Amino acid sequence: MKPIKLIIALMVFAVALTAKAAPLLNGLALEQQFNKDRYIAAVYSETLADSASALLDNNTPRRLEVRIVADSLSARRFRNQWMEGIAINNSSNVLSSQAENMVTFAKLFSGRYQKGDRLTIDFEAGTGTTKVALNGIALGEIADRDFFNTLLRAWIGPVPPSTDFRDGLLAAGDVPPSLLGNFELLEPSSERIAQLTALLSEEEEEASTEETAVAAAQPAPKAKPNLASDIPPPSLAAASAQPQTPVKEAAPKPAANTPKPQPAKVAATKPTPPPVQELEEEEDEAPLTADLILARQLYHSMLLRHTFKYITYPKRAQERGQEGSVRLNVTIDPQGRVKDVQPLQESRYASLNREAREAVKRASPFPAAPPQLARDNYQFTVPITFRLPN
Repeated sequence: MKPIKLIIALMVFAVALTAKAAPLLNGLALEQQFNKDRYIAAVYSETLADSASALLDNNTPRRLEVRIVADSLSARRFRNQWMEGIAINNSSNVLSSQAENMVTFAKLFSGRYQKGDRLTIDFEAGTGTTKVALNGIALGEIADRDFFNTLLRAWIGPVPPSTDFRDGLLAAGDVPPSLLGNFELLEPSSERIAQLTALLSEEEEEASTEETAVAAAQPAPKAKPNLASDIPPPSLAAASAQPQTPVKEAAPKPAANTPKPQPAKVAATKPTPPPVQELEEEEDEAPLTADLILARQLYHSMLLRHTFKYITYPKRAQERGQEGSVRLNVTIDPQGRVKDVQPLQESRYASLNREAREAVKRASPFPAAPPQLARDNYQFTVPITFRLPN
């Protein structure tokens, strides 16, 4: 009997260990654009933490989860927003090393999300594998121990969607009951799960057929383009450093003592009324490759570094101790000239919002898009932070 009791005891101990290792809800954050709720993001961790460095521990099981609040949300636009955050919160070396993994990850997003959809991204500390699922349906996995942190930095890195967003995720379990209640109510219906299962099955069959056809007609491999010659590798630390003094040939330089912002943190934001059009149209997209994704990420970083050179801190806002952040959606033409600027989120202060828009206009023309990204219009998001020194 003793051996049997011992086995039972060991089994109970193993179950207890598994239960203990289950990730705990560390924090929640609501994402809004154009004055509309988009989704609620969550970070789970085996160890609750209120610092980014603790949550980026590669030896800890963690999970990222997104529950859709909007009635409909473009999966591709959601993915592109995330990848912009990845570009400005990771070093160029990380972006280069993760380019192939980003292709795998990006191809998991298609169609439109519906209210209640749940996207989960689990990191298994033992294997270093990141697994992605939608409504409990496995989409794919990436066996690279560093990949999960590449994704997570977009949310809790130096330039998150907003300070409120990052602070909400770094709550160490102290989650607002109202937001938690809304989060828990967001569940996919059985009909939605069945629909997704059928769609994913069809997509797998089409992908298999397409891969076979492509392999049969595949030409000899071409040499990889030299991205370094197309896009100078950016210093992504510029996102958290002091902006440089603006320099333009046709405009005088500002005074040397012009106050400058420190775009390291994003203060609480106040959404603006939605514009007439929310830029939700789907656009044709070139086939995703590692070179294309890397080019896009490096170019986006270059555009931000260029913008930061033209930001000044309004003197009156400094005198009044006003801080805040603004997120803008910018459209430029192939020559880098600004065609449109729309606010995604604004601060509570009109002077800061006005300066953010004017900084983008002063920065025009932006560096032209590299050949890989050449198109009639190019859109990118600019997060601008006004933060006074402590």
